Amino acid sequence: MKIAIDLTSIPKQMTGVGKYAQSLVKSLAEYDKKNHYWIFIKGNQCKNFNPNKENFHIIYLSNILHNIPIRILWEQLVLPLYLYREKIDILHSIHYTTSLLAPCKCVITFHDMTFYLFPDKHTHVKRAFYRSFIPLSIKKANRLIAVSENTKSDIQKIFNISLPKIDVIYETINSIYHILKDIDTISQIKKKYKIQGKFILYVGTLEPRKNIPRLIQAYHRLIIENKIKHQLVIAGKKGWSYQEIFNTFKSLSCNIKKNVIFTGYVPEEELPLLYNAANLFVYPSLYEGFGIPPLEAMACGVPVIVSNVSSLPEVVGNAGILVDPYNIEELCQAIYKIIAKEDLREILKKEGFQRVREFSRKKLAKKMLEIYEKILKEE
Repeated sequence: MKIAIDLTSIPKQMTGVGKYAQSLVKSLAEYDKKNHYWIFIKGNQCKNFNPNKENFHIIYLSNILHNIPIRILWEQLVLPLYLYREKIDILHSIHYTTSLLAPCKCVITFHDMTFYLFPDKHTHVKRAFYRSFIPLSIKKANRLIAVSENTKSDIQKIFNISLPKIDVIYETINSIYHILKDIDTISQIKKKYKIQGKFILYVGTLEPRKNIPRLIQAYHRLIIENKIKHQLVIAGKKGWSYQEIFNTFKSLSCNIKKNVIFTGYVPEEELPLLYNAANLFVYPSLYEGFGIPPLEAMACGVPVIVSNVSSLPEVVGNAGILVDPYNIEELCQAIYKIIAKEDLREILKKEGFQRVREFSRKKLAKKMLEIYEKILKEE
């Protein structure tokens, strides 16, 4: 088979979609020596996506594709010409939309349905673009890939699509996430981000659905009522509508405010160090299509607290503590429980290692290849 994978939708700084794409390419490169792949990627991200395999052909494109209108022109008008010239059998688009003029079979990955379920959590431009192109792309696609059963259910309900057209293939994580024993390097990363002692970690983009104001409020209560000594480290780039996060932070007293650290965007090569340095990881998101950070944290041996909504229970299972993301008191109790009970921390650490093994590259590659082969045989 000749398979094209369009990665031009990946933003400049690697977050969830970029990590998914990286795992997809690495998984296929590791387990598929037979089929040929054309990978379309912006030039400044080539180091993350070139597996250096003979059956992988990397097409480097201009960084100007970060501009959404230009990327639309690329996807809808230029990409079909590439596909026709190379006689591509299947186009895999990894971010909600596909080329409507593609002269081949099409597969689209859906990471969540926030554009429909939480429209107010997105910019007007993104909302307009995806609401226009997603329905058309779904009609064009031969197969839809959902990254969780929860996302599959959301797609089916919103678009009333026949379930056989949607397949669930779980995401996986980069192999760099594991226990690290280099104490000096871990100490250096803490020093870089001005972390002085034990700390609670959050990793993710600063945006409304991540529920960070309630995490800050819970931390404030834990400092006042339980006298915890941990700092709160919030690692992630600014997304959109993040003002409430900083307004909540500004409302804290000076003594508490100095213990809340915003690192900004953390490069992926530093994230394993940050996870290894953390004492617990909290991810109180209001909605996730999958949720990669909790898996990364568990792979690094960190006890995890996540929301009991959307796909997060499906991902974390019994390996973490689940809480109502709207209930600050419940979040406080869960955090304090892990801080206070060493035996619980050890249990969660062991359960986390076991859980991560269920999301392997081999499974991702095997299931994706089955989908490719299946749609190529369909009339």
